[in-house]
Amino acid sequence: MAFLEMQVDEIFSLEDGLRTIRQDIEKSKRIEFINFPLGLIRDWKTLLQKKKIIFYNNLAEGLPPDIHNLGKEVYTSVQMKGTFYGQVVEKGEIFLKNKIYNLWYTDKDILNIGSITYKRCVKCIQSMHRDIMLEDQMDVLNIMTLYDPEEGVEAILDAVGKSSRVRLVNLPRSLVRRIVVHLDADDIKIICSEKSDQARKVANKYYARVSGNLLNVYSKYKGKKIKSGGLALDNNFFSVDYLEDKIYMILGIEWPKCPACMTDYYELGWRMARLIQ
Repeated sequence: MAFLEMQVDEIFSLEDGLRTIRQDIEKSKRIEFINFPLGLIRDWKTLLQKKKIIFYNNLAEGLPPDIHNLGKEVYTSVQMKGTFYGQVVEKGEIFLKNKIYNLWYTDKDILNIGSITYKRCVKCIQSMHRDIMLEDQMDVLNIMTLYDPEEGVEAILDAVGKSSRVRLVNLPRSLVRRIVVHLDADDIKIICSEKSDQARKVANKYYARVSGNLLNVYSKYKGKKIKSGGLALDNNFFSVDYLEDKIYMILGIEWPKCPACMTDYYELGWRMARLIQ
């Protein structure tokens, strides 16, 4: 049995994502919407009856009456944005008890639907977003970037080259090979998922350990169960979802608490992992 086994996130097809959100709304008693598409809320009005609803929005004119009457409206001057394949777009969120749904969208289209299911991150992100929106700490909250694989790898290599602290966990071997060329840090720790030749080569030069059967972290991508790895750096955290050497998605988060928190969490895995022989 794995010491650490959990699903951390999921990317849906649009149809499956909307259906899954509806199902979770039906089961939830308390729901918080942040900058969410009003058309979808209208579609789900029947589902939202007799539930505790909070709407966070930055519309100066306020929500339309038919939506406002569904729950409590909280105005915030902070704009919620996300970066989707290089384009800054609207980003909506739904906070449920143990899950966050993210929607990247424009005036015309929903571009992407994802969820975060790792409970430690869910609680932290929910608390952080509420504080920022209620205290007006910034004009625009845009800490999450969804990359296509090629651009994501380039962003990782650039960030690694600038970081003094590097933690790599459970990444595809092809990506590790590219990263180690760019490492120029004094504080490096690498947890590999298996005792491969590549892991041994890494161990010869850098401080590395192998997790063996202790680490089983996974994601889902449009219904397919895939592996998930991560990088915690000075100022960035990257999540990499892949199978073998094919990368399906790279998600970057720029928020000081996230890389620091994940570095601490990776230290736990580091202590539990055995040294590569």
